[in-house]
Amino acid sequence: MLILIFAASIGVATFIENDYGPTAAKAVVYNAVWFDILLILLAINMVANVFIYKMYTKEKFTIFLFHISFLIVLLGAGITRFISYEGMMHIREGETVNTILSDKVYIEVELNDNNQTVTHSESTKLSILTSTAYKDKVSIGDKTFRFKSVKYVPNAQEVITNVKEGGVPYIIVVASQGSSGRQTFSMKHQNRSRIGSVIFNFGYNFDSTAVNLRYSGSKLEINPKDTIYTMSMAGDANDTLLPGTWYPFELRKLYTIGSLNIVMTNFYARGGKDFVPNQGEGTYMDAVVIEVSSGDSKKIVGLRGGKGYAGQPQHFSLDGVNFKMTYGSREIVLPFALKLNDFQLEHYPGSKSPSSYASEVTLIDKEKGVERPYRIFMNNVLNYRSYRFFQSSYDMDEMGTVLSVNHDWWGTTFTYIGYALMALGMFASLFIKSSRFTKLGESLRQSIAKIRSGTVALVLLLSFSGLTAFGQHTHAGPGEATAVDKELAADFGRLLVQSHDGRLKPINTLSSEILRKLARKNKMFGMNSDQVLLGMLSDPLAWQQMPVIKVKNKEIQKILGVDEKYASYLDLINMEKGSYKLSDYVSKAYARKPAQRDMFDKDLIKIDERLNISYLVFTGEFLKILPNPTDSHAPWFSPASHMHGLSAEDSSFVSAIIPNFLNSVKEGDLGMAKQLLSGIAAYQKQYGSDILPPESKTNMEITYNRMMIFDNLGKLYGLLGLIMIILVFIDLFRNSKTLRLIIKGMVVLVIIGFVLQTAGLGIRWYISGHAPWSDGYESLIYIAWVTLLAGLIFSRRSNMTIAATTILTSIILMVAHLSWMDPEITNLVPVLKSYWLTIHVSIITASYGFLALGMLLGFFNLLLMILKTSKNAEMLELRINNLTAINERALTIGLYMLTIGTFLGGVWANESWGRYWGWDPKETWALVSVLVYSFILHMRFIPGLKGNYVLNFASLIGYFSILMTYFGVNYYLSGLHSYASGDPVPVPDFVYYTVAVIIVIAIWAYVKERKYLSTKTSVQEAD
Repeated sequence: MLILIFAASIGVATFIENDYGPTAAKAVVYNAVWFDILLILLAINMVANVFIYKMYTKEKFTIFLFHISFLIVLLGAGITRFISYEGMMHIREGETVNTILSDKVYIEVELNDNNQTVTHSESTKLSILTSTAYKDKVSIGDKTFRFKSVKYVPNAQEVITNVKEGGVPYIIVVASQGSSGRQTFSMKHQNRSRIGSVIFNFGYNFDSTAVNLRYSGSKLEINPKDTIYTMSMAGDANDTLLPGTWYPFELRKLYTIGSLNIVMTNFYARGGKDFVPNQGEGTYMDAVVIEVSSGDSKKIVGLRGGKGYAGQPQHFSLDGVNFKMTYGSREIVLPFALKLNDFQLEHYPGSKSPSSYASEVTLIDKEKGVERPYRIFMNNVLNYRSYRFFQSSYDMDEMGTVLSVNHDWWGTTFTYIGYALMALGMFASLFIKSSRFTKLGESLRQSIAKIRSGTVALVLLLSFSGLTAFGQHTHAGPGEATAVDKELAADFGRLLVQSHDGRLKPINTLSSEILRKLARKNKMFGMNSDQVLLGMLSDPLAWQQMPVIKVKNKEIQKILGVDEKYASYLDLINMEKGSYKLSDYVSKAYARKPAQRDMFDKDLIKIDERLNISYLVFTGEFLKILPNPTDSHAPWFSPASHMHGLSAEDSSFVSAIIPNFLNSVKEGDLGMAKQLLSGIAAYQKQYGSDILPPESKTNMEITYNRMMIFDNLGKLYGLLGLIMIILVFIDLFRNSKTLRLIIKGMVVLVIIGFVLQTAGLGIRWYISGHAPWSDGYESLIYIAWVTLLAGLIFSRRSNMTIAATTILTSIILMVAHLSWMDPEITNLVPVLKSYWLTIHVSIITASYGFLALGMLLGFFNLLLMILKTSKNAEMLELRINNLTAINERALTIGLYMLTIGTFLGGVWANESWGRYWGWDPKETWALVSVLVYSFILHMRFIPGLKGNYVLNFASLIGYFSILMTYFGVNYYLSGLHSYASGDPVPVPDFVYYTVAVIIVIAIWAYVKERKYLSTKTSVQEAD
């Protein structure tokens, strides 16, 4: 149960972090004393289990390695948590720095009573949820001072407001003088203030050289130094105030003093400075309000600072003692220094997207006589004297660098040793004869022999009806547009175009993406995507009348006045008024929070996006096909580009070549069009040769686009999987060689599909230049590949396994091609340019496939339990035992890969950011999944949680932790791996339906299992 408590704790912490920030999550959970106690109890529990189950014996050596490895990892984490430290170093070009600001935050106090000085420092766990967590006391001489926090404000902005204790009168005015613009000023009681050229004396003894203000307790008055003219903002009569007389000083009245104009906007009779969270743009320091007391003496002090800031010192006196207090990171002096010689930032050609950034530094260690140059960049660390420096970020003016610094040699070493032992134990357990995994394999062989003995043969009559074949609906539009020559369009599709992120890709890729986004189709009106795009570019007036924008919402169709699922560009425009028909609706949809948007709002936003894409096509904005002859790395030119700095010859060619080409296409002059197209291709090769991809890669990308491997395989797998499931269910009750031969034939087709699927991944890898699992779409097609691989691995033991995984693979591929998944190939951000992308992501994502197999087998086992009758209970139990053994083996492999992948992610993080574990929501939920599946595979040791039903049900619901890790974190939580920004998107309706179906099936299966309990020979109970 400790495992589940641990998993629930860190899972809740991710939601705390999302709502209240990482500081709150650390204060309440990760760095809390109760959490440390929980980890200690987990360690004690592991040690106790080593002796209770005699894991130190030779037969259980692999299990012993597991537990010892986790203990070593916990030891490393303890060293990192309590002994090691980290921080940030900021260096400007030319500067030499030997200090860092600590990651921990401190409140530091310095007391001086003119006889001695006492300093004291205390680390804090202040956050929104723990605003009173700081308590301390310091003695100097015979006096003891107590400190306690009473308020904490993140990203704090200082304001003046009425306070409960110790307030004094404050006047807030808005003033302007000449052309200086409006500014806000505050005037404190018993203080003199200068506003513009005028001195104001508020509450002091009368001063004839200043404008005097006084507050008598009931009213605020002003006494002019010179004549003041007033004007009421409410439109009342104007007035003149003469010197030497007290007049009421009123809110919202304009006072003109020479060239100075002032208006009192607020008056606080008991005012004081306070802090509120900044709701606008910009980042501010945090603030904490401290109550300092000694006996009956008390003072309220506001401190500004926080993580990453040295803090602003506050000086004050109390009870005859002078104080200096700061709140912020502590400055740590290093035994050496770094000088930043040059900061380098490289962009992808033609874009602002960073390709890489690096710091050229000189290490200066006078103590050891060392002075040598280093280059620090993403995934390339400077390691010196147990300090590790990582490229973290940089100044916006690109003249300074920010390095994260880590001092944790012992913690990292113990942790890595634990990782290595854990991986060794997991790998060995797959092959050692005495392991649980091997015993399950032997159980499988025995159960298959019993099933094939033919002791039970029953006939199950199945009837199927209502199967409908769905075909694509084609829509003939009212507009007339001539089809572009197919061969010319194909040649056009081979030209290279520069995307928004700087990637050079064939126009065929761009046309496929555009048509898919506009119409959710790959072809329209009998034309492929190249023909459609070239038609839209060459004859925009005709294509603006063609129905290419998908509109599935009936209400929106009614607003637009269309009767079909597709509308033209002009259907969305009110031709009489020249306005956008959906303008008001779209504005309201965007104004709503994502969670409050209904289906109408979502469809509006999609249609608005499609309209904007159409507009960019018609204006030629997307057609960046001409390199800059002066710099190939500069943004390429489109027909809509403004050309600067080109020679007259180049400018003439660039501005005329594309319009002439499109005009010749429109007029049907194929000879001229092909000649101009050849000219554009030659221009690309002449001025962009240093960055153009190989022609073989371009041709391969076009072939990849046309094959649509993963989309087509998703449909094929769905058909094969459905037929196999039907045949396998029939084979459960009818021992037929013919059925088995048909099933084997379909398995061969699945294997052929798997080979094509593997080839598709390889082609995408070749085209993109990186492993095909760097974004949501790529990770899904990779998970589909691993899922099918898992099914093929276990298919020798069960046809049900390969049938189930074929359907699951189909579902995953179909999800990958939904409208909200983007199959576009993109450039990598700098942090992903690492071999760790291939290692970490491939292993952890592959685990999802094996765990998905376990989830599906668990679901089918529950269905088989529901099908039990008095006549078939014994036979079905054999089948259930068979599938349950496969399920547990799949979960075991999945857990091993998930665990190793998670900790390899920690290694990658340590190489990139300087810490192997930072409780980022993604890595935290990966750990939650590890803990969930660890519990599932250990349930057989808990009385009452043994049996096939419990394992299969747990494998089904346990996959929700994977879904949360993969989807939920990306869209509902913020973090390094997150796509979320602002409010989370609403939970799709099908999720609720799925949960309801699972609940019904689980209860039904449980009732049936209880009814036929006497026939049960559980794999889980056969230890």
